[in-house]
Amino acid sequence: MKLLTDGAQNDPVLGFCLRVVSSHARNWPPTEDVLAEQFVDWLGVDSLVTRDGLTELCRARGVRLSFSSLPQEIRGVNCSFLNEREIVIAEHEAAPFSDTHTLFHEFREMLEQLFRELAHPTLGPNDSLEVRAEHFAAVCRMKIMARELPAFLERAQNNERKGARYLGYAFVGIFTLAYCFSCIYMRQLEEIGSEFHL
Repeated sequence: MKLLTDGAQNDPVLGFCLRVVSSHARNWPPTEDVLAEQFVDWLGVDSLVTRDGLTELCRARGVRLSFSSLPQEIRGVNCSFLNEREIVIAEHEAAPFSDTHTLFHEFREMLEQLFRELAHPTLGPNDSLEVRAEHFAAVCRMKIMARELPAFLERAQNNERKGARYLGYAFVGIFTLAYCFSCIYMRQLEEIGSEFHL
């Protein structure tokens, strides 16, 4: 008889899914917000991470991340074979923060496959994995911003000059609004960005 924990010590993504199943088994499935919050905490990512930073974070979680030329309509793909997992993201970043957004999207698809294998799917027969993964990516990014916003505001507040302090607050406010806008409308922004690079 195979236990649910078999292989989890060599597969961090499976280990994450097992922890989610264990902690929410009585009230399955968890909401996308709850899943996103647990995932962001597990991955340990921040809003301004570079491609090298994303690659290292994924490597530490047992996932190979690479950037490659993909057809324009495909932003990323994921694949798993045995305990080997890989995510490939389009080489050209069509909009700011789209690498992180796409990474979360692909991770959500990977997680759902594992939840299915564990007999705990989070989607019903009429749910779209593409739509859910897109929602998950937006929520993950918003959770990251909510976690980092107090530190940004504190930096602005620490300016001794009143004018610089107000400029700092204005910059944080504008950046936060632009970031949240990109969370919600990332795919539309990528389509616009792709038109300029044809």
